[in-house]
Amino acid sequence: MGAEECCDDHMEVSISDSLAFREVQRVLQSVRMDPFLIDLRDKDEYDYLLLAVDPTRKRDLDEEAMLVTTLKALSEAVPKIDIMYHHALLNNIFTMCIWYLREDTRDALLDLITRLAAVADQYLRECLQMLVNNFAPPRPLVPTTEQPRWLARKKEIYYQLHESLKMISDTVPLAARILKDIINRSMPKLFDTKAKMVSFVECMLGLDTERLGDLIGSTLLEKVVDLLTELDVNITWEDILQEEHSKGIFEMELEDLDDDEDNLGQEGTKALFGGNVFADKLDGLMVVVCEHLKSCDRDRLFKEYCILKTIFQKAVLKVHKSKFAQFIMFYACSLDPEICGVDFALFLTDIFTKEEDDAIARMSAVSYVGSYLARARFISADTVVAVLKRLVEWCDSYCKLKRDPLKPIDHQIFYASCQAVMYVLCFRLRSIMDYPNLKSQLFQMPIESILMDRLEPLKVCLPSIVNEFLRQARAARLFNAPVDLPLEDIVESDLSKAFGGANRLDMFFPFDPYLLRESDRFVLSISK
Repeated sequence: MGAEECCDDHMEVSISDSLAFREVQRVLQSVRMDPFLIDLRDKDEYDYLLLAVDPTRKRDLDEEAMLVTTLKALSEAVPKIDIMYHHALLNNIFTMCIWYLREDTRDALLDLITRLAAVADQYLRECLQMLVNNFAPPRPLVPTTEQPRWLARKKEIYYQLHESLKMISDTVPLAARILKDIINRSMPKLFDTKAKMVSFVECMLGLDTERLGDLIGSTLLEKVVDLLTELDVNITWEDILQEEHSKGIFEMELEDLDDDEDNLGQEGTKALFGGNVFADKLDGLMVVVCEHLKSCDRDRLFKEYCILKTIFQKAVLKVHKSKFAQFIMFYACSLDPEICGVDFALFLTDIFTKEEDDAIARMSAVSYVGSYLARARFISADTVVAVLKRLVEWCDSYCKLKRDPLKPIDHQIFYASCQAVMYVLCFRLRSIMDYPNLKSQLFQMPIESILMDRLEPLKVCLPSIVNEFLRQARAARLFNAPVDLPLEDIVESDLSKAFGGANRLDMFFPFDPYLLRESDRFVLSISK
């Protein structure tokens, strides 16, 4: 085809589009009146327009090309569209599914949506709802969307949705507030499919960028954490573990540890994921959230971490049935150990030491900090010793108050802190001993006098932790005087059972080995 023919073809297309645009505007104008007054030919043409944008219609290539032209014509005719006279047309537009359309058709449809959203006080909510409805593919397409050839298309669709929402938010100041409400109402529910949950959250988190994230980022993360936690608390350990724990939490003594020290406790507690439907959904969502955090640059990550920390204190800290959702914080901290990682340890310690906070929050916080320091291999020995010093100082001050030792439940915060100190040292004592200055600081702490106090924490804390700690402390010569193992058979005493309370917070180790199969690749390399 010569250049002249190409030019002629281009002119024909332009003329054809121009005629179509004018015809669509004419039809829209012609039906803006009482239905009984509309000319029948105009009504037929309007019905044909409705058919052209019918969301249920399957189209061949020629019909989809006509749809593109129609959508472009409608974009130019937005001022002519009236919610009273063109209700059926708007309904067709707002219920279209972009997942069935080609890229150029999606572009034309989304351009129309962004123009409609800008019409003052008219279609903003409907436009935003239409875009959010497309966060997840329709059910018939779900098996297809994970195929390699579909992954690129899925990313294109997400990108187009994000750009449309950003454009609308830039144009209409009210959009971000309404979008938050729509996302809140549209969030996947507990019994939705895993595919819908994963797709929706993956697309939703893509909005959490500099342009839109500063406006709605906290809402997005809060909704995701709520969903993670709701799934988590509906999982029981029986749903996950396929075999009994054949060994205790601890398996090796200090003097036997070499390069395998980092595996302490893993073998006995790492069991197979059992196929529970809630756990499977949670597993997929954890992958999405971890990927999102991993994609953040340093500045954005710190903002995400600060938001997550607030959400954690508000919605996760006291949820003692949560088994895996809290690992989002763990992973976020691992991506920036020097700032986020250290800050989280200090944040938890601050909660524990605040006398004005309720006992459950403080017990939970000290359980968290103990488990965190024990398991997070990205936390330095310096930080571990600094936090241990604060915990030990608090315990020492508590002992000096000469409290009545008869009721363990009255001293549950004290016992929880003692247990946290011992638990951390079971995992980190060897690494501390490798640094003479840290070893010196540790040996100066009044750990022995606290554990020998009349409150008898060695008889109240979990026997498995007490026995392992004493074995390692003996090997390290942490105590000056010999200390007998309180319970050689490692059977819980009534005193031990009493201090944990109804929620058995004495047995709460929130960062114990991670048991979800698909998302464990984010956690295994950073935890002990």
